[in-house]
Amino acid sequence: MLFSILLGLLPKLGASFLDYLNKKSDADLEKFKTAVGGDVQLNVAELRYKVEVARMAADMRKDDREHWFTAWMVPTAFAIFIIHIAAVVFDSIPLLGHEVGSWQVSKLPGLYADMQYNIVMTICGVAGVGAIKKIFSR
Repeated sequence: MLFSILLGLLPKLGASFLDYLNKKSDADLEKFKTAVGGDVQLNVAELRYKVEVARMAADMRKDDREHWFTAWMVPTAFAIFIIHIAAVVFDSIPLLGHEVGSWQVSKLPGLYADMQYNIVMTICGVAGVGAIKKIFSR
């Protein structure tokens, strides 16, 4: 008798336990969907922010390139470095009685020598434009 009562309750207990598990999994799924939706919204907002910052930086660089005050910077730097290279070259040529080394033109210090090399090679078309961008960008 007791055994038959237990056998009669067992399917109801099993069904209620399965209903509980289904409801718990549905609640967990909704929590996960909410968390993922929030993450997606945050990621989209962050990407929009980064795009806007990059656009503003590009606009500032474009304005700098087109401004009368900054438009002369690269040509002036190129001219100064070419004059220095010419002085070094002409000081090392024994032409028309010139004594080699009499002008005592010294080599530029490390960073400036690299900058001189990059600017001259880029303007002459030998190196990439990336070197100039690196020197004159913010």
